[in-house]
Amino acid sequence: MISELLAVAFGITVLTIICGWAGLPLLHKLNVGQRVRDDGPESHFKKSGTPTFGGLFFLLPLALLAVTALIINRRLGNLAVLILLMLLFALAGFLDDYIKVRISKKGLSMGQKTLLLGVFSILFTIYYLYFSQEDPFLLVPFSGRQFLITGWMKIPFGLLVVLYLFFISNAVNLTDGIDGLASSVTAISSAALAGAALILQPSLNQARSVGWLSAAMFGGCLGFLVFNRHPAKVFMGDTGSQALGAGIAGAALLLGIPWVLLPVGIVYIAEAFSVMIQVVYFKKTGGKRIFRMSPIHHHYELGGWSENKIVLVFSLVGLAGGLLGLLMI
Repeated sequence: MISELLAVAFGITVLTIICGWAGLPLLHKLNVGQRVRDDGPESHFKKSGTPTFGGLFFLLPLALLAVTALIINRRLGNLAVLILLMLLFALAGFLDDYIKVRISKKGLSMGQKTLLLGVFSILFTIYYLYFSQEDPFLLVPFSGRQFLITGWMKIPFGLLVVLYLFFISNAVNLTDGIDGLASSVTAISSAALAGAALILQPSLNQARSVGWLSAAMFGGCLGFLVFNRHPAKVFMGDTGSQALGAGIAGAALLLGIPWVLLPVGIVYIAEAFSVMIQVVYFKKTGGKRIFRMSPIHHHYELGGWSENKIVLVFSLVGLAGGLLGLLMI
């Protein structure tokens, strides 16, 4: 299986780079430059006009992988479902990006985006609970024991799954705030999930599907970094970040280890909670702030850290979290 994952990762990396070489001039021609937030760091104002929609560079190869998987092996059906989940979340992100570029830089309203992501999360949850190739379960950390989700337990568990998908997808989206950060961190978390799939493969049939997806996301992020590393030539936009978040969350769920994102996704969680803490504290204190700016990568940026330093440090934190997550399986 290791050779399969390496082949998938290499293939998606190459295809992403090819899509980038072909697509970047097209994005410039279409004039789909991102409008930088007025309340963001002043150093980002010069990035205004950098093309967005770059997530399509790796989403197109992923869609091709889904079709190929169904043709060569029907047992990889869950791989196609996970990629479909990513594409649906990408659709919500694409609409948000399009509105920001063509209509209003505010994008979709919170209610509109929540409705779309909520519907897509519910659809996946129904499949996961009732139609997946294997019954849903949770793997108990450090023990290898499986706790099956059956009967009435599927209802409350399903509600948690919907919230989980929504939270992780948006947490990855919040991480995508400086050049190369979301790509680098997600490459590491994808590699950790691929490692988890290898560990669980002897006892879990759908581990191959999850392994392929994780390897593909790893390759897609590596290929995208060719264009997104500092100074970025293109941004993945919500099109890419929402999709990657859905893929990470879906992969962990199908492996029965949603809890593994506590260490593996520590950067995403820190980014999301920094925003939540900032908002609550701001409202409770009448305008005071804990962080210079949230998400937390902007706090360090305003503290004098370069974008490259933030990416390096956050990636090392993600790497440590990934190794810890593998030890917990």
